[in-house]
Formats: sequence, C-alpha cells, structure tokens
Amino acid sequence: MKPASRPQIHRIRRILEIIRHGQARGNFPSARIFAEALEVSWHTIIRDLDYLRDDEGAPIVYDASRKGFYLSDASWQLPPVTLNQREVFAFSIAARMIQPFEGTPLEMDLKSLFGKISRSLQDRVTLSADALTEHLSILREDYVPVDRDRWLRVAELIERGEAIRMRYQNFRGEEREHVVRPVHLAAYHGNWYVLAIKKDAPRPATYALSRIRRLRKAKHTIPLPANFRPADALVDAFGIAAGDEERRVHLRFSPAVAVYIAERVWHPSQRILKRRDGSVDLIMTTRGWKELVRWILSWQPDVRVLAPASLKSRIREKLMAAMEADDRRAR
Repeated sequence: MKPASRPQIHRIRRILEIIRHGQARGNFPSARIFAEALEVSWHTIIRDLDYLRDDEGAPIVYDASRKGFYLSDASWQLPPVTLNQREVFAFSIAARMIQPFEGTPLEMDLKSLFGKISRSLQDRVTLSADALTEHLSILREDYVPVDRDRWLRVAELIERGEAIRMRYQNFRGEEREHVVRPVHLAAYHGNWYVLAIKKDAPRPATYALSRIRRLRKAKHTIPLPANFRPADALVDAFGIAAGDEERRVHLRFSPAVAVYIAERVWHPSQRILKRRDGSVDLIMTTRGWKELVRWILSWQPDVRVLAPASLKSRIREKLMAAMEADDRRAR
C-alpha cells in the first residue's frame, strides 16, 4: 500500500474534533460529513483517515452498521509535534530572546507559550534543550521599561484605526500636544515606538512609547494615505526615524575600525568598498538623518563624511559645538 502523504495539520485536528463530538452524542460521522465540513473531496478525507491510522496510530474504526467512524479508545490524543536536534536548539534560543517584549502584555503570553511548547516536548525528544544551550548566553541590552497598560491601549487604538490626542515629551525634554492616528508598533534598541499619521502629512512620524505623558481618544478621524503600508516607512530609515528626503551617504572609515564596520549590516542598501590602505567606504541610500548624525559622531575620529556636503557640514557643526561647550566648561 502506498503511504499516505502528510496532510494539513489543521484538517487532521478538525477530523478528530468531529469524530469526538459525534461519538459523545452517539453519532458516527461518515466520510461525506467530513468532506462537507472541511470543504474537500471524499478522496481527500479517505487519505486523511489512512494517514491518521497508519502514520499516527489513531484507533479510528469504521462501524458498518452506523456507516460512520469512531475512536475505539476515546482517550487517544494526537501526539505532539516532534523536533529534531537543530529545531530543539533553535527553540531553546528563541525562548531566551523575548527581551523586546518585557514590560508589555505580550511578555507573559510569550512565556506561557514557550512553557506549553516545552512541556509538550517532554518525552518526545532525546536531548535536553537546556543542555544544548548551557554554553550559550544572550546578554541583556539596555532598555526602557514600558507601561503595560499604555502599550496595550496603543495597540488597541491601532487595531481600531482611531486617532488620539497625546501629550508627548521629545528628545530634548519639551512637551507638546499632538493629534495623530497610530498605525504601527516597532521595537528598536530597547524601546517601543509607535508610527503615527498626522493630518495632511505625507509620511508618518515616530514617537517613543515611553515618552507619551498622556493620551486620550481624539474627536475626529484621520484617514490613511493612499496605498499606505507601515513597513515602507521604516525600510529606508537609518534607525527608527525616517525623514522625507532620500540621501546617498558616502562614509570612509579608518583601518582602525574597518574590520568591525565591514562585517556588519548597518543598512539594507549598503555597499562596502575595501581600500588598499586598509580603510573601508560605506555607501548607502537612506531617509534617516538624526540617528545617522549621532551614529557618525560616535565613530569620531575614525570616520570622514565624503557625501553629501550637507551631512559633512552638519557633522562639522556638531563637532565645533562640542569643542566650544567643552571649552566653556573648562573655564
């Protein structure tokens, strides 16, 4: 007999549910009932039943007098999914990577989910997930604690497409009122950010969830721009904040940091050019600006801005301002 091909798991589970439900009421469902409920052919149902009996060991019996199927052992359960060594290793690492969700309502849900999966794997694998990762650590990065209720409130507003009036504190500590429509949540460098649409604005603005001081539902709605997709607002950004103008950026890093720069992906559009003197050029096209400036400053004195001229001028201004501030403090 030709072995049955592996069917879709949701259909297999549904077949078992129909059998159990019917058996509890004294009814034995037929293949025709399965086919109608699952909207597949009679032949597909027969293959699914063969798979359940031959591959999963399900005690499914056909009762000719009732012209239907039942479980001879009503307590039988479909075995949990079994994982190979690489899959167990991947799962054990994933369970440690929930830091971006700490402080949000998803934290406990994810821990509960990983716990259930872990318990379902007991006695189903021949090696310990803990043993696989006992020599591996994922170090905690700095992060901003997020108010759980606010995170959930913003997520619900995004789902409902409602506009809000919020009091927001910017990076410099100044507070202002904003009327926006939140459209997307994004985790970045230990904080959560919300992308939001302003009325008549061409692109969404980005706000740190931790700096929203107060929010309430706005009295009017804000429509989404035509063909708007939240992911498009982030794809060209350098970091979390994107500007309106697209710029081609050309940076040159000294040999002292060339290996570190060349081995990392800093932006999806980047090109790395290695030079004979050991330095490297990083070329990318981005809509980012504020974070890009801070990032370039963090690499001084091992980076030079070759283009655009406006970026080169901005970096020079920042360096001069830093030197003047240091001189004033030294007096």
